[in-house]
Amino acid sequence: MSAQHIAGLPVEELLVAAIAAASPLIALIGWEIRDRVRRFRRLIRRDRPDSSLDVQ
Repeated sequence: MSAQHIAGLPVEELLVAAIAAASPLIALIGWEIRDRVRRFRRLIRRDRPDSSLDVQ
């Protein structure tokens, strides 16, 4: 079975290098999404009327 190459390098090595290079950006995107979700949840909780007073 012949290995596939791109520019003389095995495809697997290129994929590993690409993932390693993109890892910091992927992490930053994940942190940004998590931060926005937290801020959105905080906004929803703050804008909601206090339902704890209605408990009987």
